[in-house]
Amino acid sequence: MTDVPNGKTRVLVVMLALGALAAGSCDRLSAKKIGTIVGQLDTYDGRTITVIGTVQERIDVPAVKCFILNDGTGSIGVVTKGQLPLVGQKVLAKGRVQRSFTIGARKLTVVIEQPKPAPTTQRNQGAGRRGPG
Repeated sequence: MTDVPNGKTRVLVVMLALGALAAGSCDRLSAKKIGTIVGQLDTYDGRTITVIGTVQERIDVPAVKCFILNDGTGSIGVVTKGQLPLVGQKVLAKGRVQRSFTIGARKLTVVIEQPKPAPTTQRNQGAGRRGPG
């Protein structure tokens, strides 16, 4: 006997694949226009949002790492604890909007990125077993 997937199995596999693709693109679909955020600061201040744009400038001072993102509708700073992207790179950033953030003599509206979770390593499955004692 051969193991040929039936019609229901094929449909399930296709649905799982489409679900995985949709989940990966949710942030892109929910991205806000930077011009809208900057123009409606009373609405967005303190809220967590997603923006996509091109890096225009990098600001790397001892206390803060920030880059300026532009999506064609406006510019906004993104404060990060991660590595700074290259100028010209297209970036998706997710974080909390802060109306007034000072870096040196500059006062910016910024998105403060949430720290990305550290990758987890898989533990040895036999680690919890006890040997003869």
